[in-house]
Amino acid sequence: IVVSTGIVGWKYGKGFEYAAVASLCVFCFSHLFSMSANWLLKPVEKHINNGYYEDAERILRSMPDLKIIGVTGSYGKTSTKHYLNRILSEHFDVMMTPGSYNTTMGVIRTVREYLKPYNEVFIVEMGAKQIGDIKEICDLVHPSVGIVTAVGEQHLESFKSIENVQRTKFELIDSLPSDGGLAVINDDFPYVANRPVSNVECVRYAVSNPGNAGYVATDITYTPAGTQFTVRTPQGASLEFSTRLVGECNVSNLLAAVIVAMRLGVPEDKIRYAVGQIEQVEHRLNMKRTPGGVTIIDDAFNSNPTGSSMALDVLAMMTQGRRIVVTPGMIELGDRQEELNRNFGQKIAASADIAIVVGEYNREAIVDGINESKEKDASSATEVHTVPTFLDSQSLLGSILRPGDTVLYENDLPDTFK
Repeated sequence: IVVSTGIVGWKYGKGFEYAAVASLCVFCFSHLFSMSANWLLKPVEKHINNGYYEDAERILRSMPDLKIIGVTGSYGKTSTKHYLNRILSEHFDVMMTPGSYNTTMGVIRTVREYLKPYNEVFIVEMGAKQIGDIKEICDLVHPSVGIVTAVGEQHLESFKSIENVQRTKFELIDSLPSDGGLAVINDDFPYVANRPVSNVECVRYAVSNPGNAGYVATDITYTPAGTQFTVRTPQGASLEFSTRLVGECNVSNLLAAVIVAMRLGVPEDKIRYAVGQIEQVEHRLNMKRTPGGVTIIDDAFNSNPTGSSMALDVLAMMTQGRRIVVTPGMIELGDRQEELNRNFGQKIAASADIAIVVGEYNREAIVDGINESKEKDASSATEVHTVPTFLDSQSLLGSILRPGDTVLYENDLPDTFK
């Protein structure tokens, strides 16, 4: 570059040489310019965001009768939000945070752009990547009802420990008002069940760990058409429901929504009707049939140890044809990445006839888990295929699928995931 600059200067004069050197400096130090610009603009951005925050506060203050429900959890919060919105809409005018608007700025945008003066209920999904994130949202919206769907091994790379996950998710419960506040929490997770709640009324629910739960889902039956289940209440009543959804996780999420609806006075017949009409949330145990007679279970959104296990339980119950799982494994699990993916492989061996492992990132751990199960159980005969990309997995499926087969897509499957 120096030589070429010298040649340019010799041929075209000093002015051109200076311009070339200046351009070279701009190129070499562009990252410093960007960092400086970001640093200089931070106060401006903060001032603008504060204005948005104050405007959202003003709107919420103008609606004192608005019932605000917070929903958080390591997983299940988005589905629970959708299910609760559908059920409450039978009786109230409801607004929920759209999509994944589960940060403070996402909630602010929802309040400023979507919330209407006539809305009666506002359902706020609350996500977090670090301690304090949920408290920040609560300080803005002041929920009176809080749902904690799960505390599990999700985002351990940022939280570092499950105790920090628990502390953060329960920021929602700790923010509820002592007068009229209601906590609805899922005892199926140890780090929910072992967390005492004394600041507000607390209702516990469960599917698999009913010990201290007031509401329990029982008699769960899956079919390709959906699920039937019964809700047992603290008063001893048994309420039967049918839904198009499948999977224990979806039953659990529905249970939380049913409890809140009952506590808000939605009639039982309206709850039952809404549960039967709820559409499956895309990429979260979404089930459909192809014209060729193949059942597709789409669980491709952010797999986690609990959710993947439940998805495999659903796959195991599909016995009309072969059971096939397509997965790259689980991510964002910190130091337990290899261990949990090996456990995932062992569960695959107990639930699937064919496993297609996509990419290299978790391949060894998953395949080792499958093989370990085969060594322990001679009846386990899961056929394993490894492919480099999702496109390759689709080509393989095209050559082996038969009518009656069921395919489970577990976790995100972009070609860029190595």
